[in-house]
Amino acid sequence: MTPLDVGLAAAGWLATSLDRRLTRRGTWVLIIGLVVISSVWTYLIGSTPRPTDLSFGDVRTGSIPAMTSWVRLEGDLRAYQNSTSLYELHDIEDPSLYIVVISDTPLTLGRQVITGHISPSDNNGTGNIGSLEPDIPPVPKQNEPFAIIWLPVAIAIAILVGRRLGYPIVRRERPKLLHAPPLAPGETLRANRSGRIGSANIPAAAAVACDVEVRRGDDAHELVLTDKASAGATAERAVNVIRVRRSVPIVRLKICRVTGCDRGILVHAQSADLVLVLGARAERDRLVTTLG
Repeated sequence: MTPLDVGLAAAGWLATSLDRRLTRRGTWVLIIGLVVISSVWTYLIGSTPRPTDLSFGDVRTGSIPAMTSWVRLEGDLRAYQNSTSLYELHDIEDPSLYIVVISDTPLTLGRQVITGHISPSDNNGTGNIGSLEPDIPPVPKQNEPFAIIWLPVAIAIAILVGRRLGYPIVRRERPKLLHAPPLAPGETLRANRSGRIGSANIPAAAAVACDVEVRRGDDAHELVLTDKASAGATAERAVNVIRVRRSVPIVRLKICRVTGCDRGILVHAQSADLVLVLGARAERDRLVTTLG
């Protein structure tokens, strides 16, 4: 069972459980509510003022977002010659570039992260690329609460995916060359069947346990399904015989629940569209080989 199988099965189980407890309309209300919560958090966080992280290269090349003046810069803060209110914030990568920091409050020299309002200027060969009025103290960088933003909408997406796929999750497996031996004449396998036989249609959630036997022929085979008798029943078990041409492709399936995956096949015949679920991959492959 792959992580993808687990994730899809969990989404299908969640959606099915919500539909059962809240009804389909209630589940839609929940989905809309989760999206609204995520949108509100996105708006509140996005509308909160905060300094824009910039590099000296951004300032030198003028790559500053429009209407942006409150910024955060990291550099090497040095004293300005013959001044107590001016400092030079030098680029750590290229110390020839610096920004003049204007502050009447004494600042700590050395490598610093400074926030404030910037006024870029042309280099003009001096190395000075602008001036900055710092915040005292600097505004600390905040970690964006992405979990608050994305968790509600992620749950909503999972519910939508689960409703689309249903439960259990039925996935087609890629066709490949099989080396499994066919069933011996008269040999049966235990399976659960769902789908249509004639006018009767059984949903996957109400699958019927049965014994499967294949009577092989030259052009077509007979698929014999003998339903398991209910507890205490004395009547004969129901038997369905379905003619399956050898030219009909047999689709291999993986049926996944949160507890694990079973293997099955999808059979299209003139009188039936069946899904047979078997407990083991080896049994499923033997049945496919026999019908092939």
